[in-house]
Amino acid sequence: MRVATRSPADTPLMRQYLDVKERYPSAIVFFRLGDFYEMFFEDAVLGARLLDLTLTTRDKGKDDAVPMCGVPHHAARGYIARLTELGHTVVLCEQVEDPKLAKGLVKREVVRLVTPGIVLDDDVLEPKLPRYVVALLPAGKTGDTCGLAYLDATTGELAATELPLAAVADELVRIQPREIVCAQDQLAEASRLAPIRRTFASSRKAPWNATPIPSDAEAARELGVLLEDLAAVRRKAKEPAVDEQALAIRAAAAVVAYARATQPAGTLPIARLSLYAQGDSVVLDEAAVANLELVETLIGRHAKGSLLDVIDETVTAPGGRLLRRWLLYPLVDVAHVRRRQDAVAWLVERPTLCETIRRALSRIADLERLAGKATLGVATPRDVGRLRDALLQLPELVELVRSGRTAMPGATELPALLDLRACMVKTLPALAARLGATLVDDPPALLKDGNVIRNGHDATVDECRRLADGGKDQILAIEEREQKQSGIATLKVRYNRVFGYYIEVTKTHLTKVPAHYVRKQTIASGERYVTPELAELEKKVLAAEETLAVREAELFRAEVENVASFARDITNAGGALAVLDACCSLAQVAAMRGYCRPTVDDGLLLDITDGRHPVIEAMLPIGTFVANDCRLDPEAEQLVLITGPNMAGKSTYMRQVAQIVLLAQIGSFVPAKAATIGVCDRVFTRVGAADNLSRGDSTFMVEMRETAAILARATRRSLVVLDEVGRGTSTFDGVSIAWAVAEFLHDSIGARTLFATHYHELVALADAKRRVRNVSVAVREHKGEIVFLRRVVPGGANRSYGIDVARLAGLPKLVITRARHIMSQLEGGSQLGSSPQLTLLPSAAPSPALARIAAIDIDHITPLQALQLLAELKALV
Repeated sequence: MRVATRSPADTPLMRQYLDVKERYPSAIVFFRLGDFYEMFFEDAVLGARLLDLTLTTRDKGKDDAVPMCGVPHHAARGYIARLTELGHTVVLCEQVEDPKLAKGLVKREVVRLVTPGIVLDDDVLEPKLPRYVVALLPAGKTGDTCGLAYLDATTGELAATELPLAAVADELVRIQPREIVCAQDQLAEASRLAPIRRTFASSRKAPWNATPIPSDAEAARELGVLLEDLAAVRRKAKEPAVDEQALAIRAAAAVVAYARATQPAGTLPIARLSLYAQGDSVVLDEAAVANLELVETLIGRHAKGSLLDVIDETVTAPGGRLLRRWLLYPLVDVAHVRRRQDAVAWLVERPTLCETIRRALSRIADLERLAGKATLGVATPRDVGRLRDALLQLPELVELVRSGRTAMPGATELPALLDLRACMVKTLPALAARLGATLVDDPPALLKDGNVIRNGHDATVDECRRLADGGKDQILAIEEREQKQSGIATLKVRYNRVFGYYIEVTKTHLTKVPAHYVRKQTIASGERYVTPELAELEKKVLAAEETLAVREAELFRAEVENVASFARDITNAGGALAVLDACCSLAQVAAMRGYCRPTVDDGLLLDITDGRHPVIEAMLPIGTFVANDCRLDPEAEQLVLITGPNMAGKSTYMRQVAQIVLLAQIGSFVPAKAATIGVCDRVFTRVGAADNLSRGDSTFMVEMRETAAILARATRRSLVVLDEVGRGTSTFDGVSIAWAVAEFLHDSIGARTLFATHYHELVALADAKRRVRNVSVAVREHKGEIVFLRRVVPGGANRSYGIDVARLAGLPKLVITRARHIMSQLEGGSQLGSSPQLTLLPSAAPSPALARIAAIDIDHITPLQALQLLAELKALV
């Protein structure tokens, strides 16, 4: 009779795994088996390939054996991080009962999902970078509006807005999410989000995943008290009602629901919902963020060398994250700008105090993320210890800042931004005192390491610790006694998890072993024994240690829950410290680099005296950067046309003006002798061009699209920076386009504009348009060499010096010589090859002087006639 067999997958353990996998089909399941996380089936095949693991099978030798691979549980964090960085979601399925106490199959549950946008591991998180997941919700089937919400699960920061679909990609560049979620149907190639997905995915590592989008009623239930608090705040501020941004609300509910689903055992640390509109800050598109190198360089995308790198002297992680946000969202409200300026100026005037505050801040941990970890239930003893230590330092820091009010004669009051009122709520000192009384001074990294609760706090902990420690003392006493009684000086009492406590005797002393020893194990070097006394003592010690571990865990979890109940107060305190740190950073940079406080107002004048490029200046020896003025006024010098050779500094000059404007509008001092900045609503740049084959665009197409976007969106209050418009096509086309673009900016928009060009024909615009001014970057020729003076001077350039630059770049001498010869031919009107060389602009009428010269008979003219002819020619000219 044939015996029926069953598949390796048809076992209780595999059914348990498959139940989990069915709930999370697109994720990689880490299934806890003892000391390992195992992956099975297709997860194992994928995991082995991505993580370079050995792929094996469960029930080897069978035709239908299950593919399997795994990683040690203590090393899992690194493997999980690698998978999420590659865009995958990992499901952690843990054993939730002691295998020794389990009846049958060990109970397992999903405790957490780790997605690219929702990561809680400090070893993976970058301290000064937020970790955002974004939800997108287009309006209806034909609407051109989109709801957008982003969430940082580590701090609970939640914000939402509504904006045109065409502006979504630019907003994503500013947010830089690590994951984007939307409705399933919007992931299709034919959906309205498809162009945004292609645009953003071509340059950023942010996977797109599906999530259900709630209705209005479901959104209200999901957000609950957050929505009520927001509505109350808006009523008090007499702002538009919440329901006027229904798409934003639904997007916020979607991102919150998505994040909550990743934390079955925890609560998200969301304290408030912020609704914002595009016009609440300076609008920066993708080109502006990239070309001005605000947070990363154009080449290599490195943070080092960016504008943020230069101004970031923050000493705390929250301060760094906040300063980054300030730079990407500059203010348009003059009153808010001046409040930040007041705070920075107050600190600049007190350099010693500022440095003392910075030292004190550097000792305070990241309160925002620590509060978030407590709320999520993943805080470790060390986390809570760092939180306690930070809270204990708050009173001293508050007094330190307050001391600045009397630090100088006639000192101004403490600026509102530096008022650390949020750090003085009564709950925080009480919480710090409680944690101080509960936890040891230096808590361990992990709860399982033990010694978390302070002696004297809990009677059970003290008793178990005494029994465990006393038992260990007794074991040492037994070891010494047995050595003396047996005469075996090398006798040792040891412990392992398999045999518990035992006596180990080497082979050379086996003849001396007492008769009452019971042999337990033979090893290569000798024998292991147990005694009734050791066995009894072992029970007592292990029972005490087990009870101690359970009790410490119980008490610690209670403290974590208590911390979570005050998470909002802790987060608010962390936010106040972040503002202080960001202001200290700007003050430090201002003092260190000699920045001035700009005048920021609602006018349209932009006037900079001796402005400097903040990034390039920081790279050069002190005092070597050549400063330049800039004046843009829609009533007089609205469009400044900049000419000059490559490498002379045109792009540097234009970028420095834009960066100075943005620094001024975040409340920073600026690298200049003096500056007046009429607030800009948008900053546009068209600087450089590069093929973007991944988007299917050529150099010229990129250039024209960016230029079209500027002409469509710029306003009279905008700042426009254009470099070499029209250079990606033929000369005739390029000049025509550049001329027409400049005219449109002058006549139809009136935006303050810096326009750099190599087309010297455009210099004539200043004669035709009253608000166009010509400037050039000065160059001197010395002994056949050109010297770049880096100085911007009035008037247009009459030469491009292109061949000279080519020589400096290293072109062969033969090529340079030939190029100069060809240029002389072109300048003389000669033809190249068989085709006539077309002049760029239509020729003028024939000159009478040239006609008169052509009619001269050189062979028959007398000296007197020659003098008379010279006078005649002079009169004609």
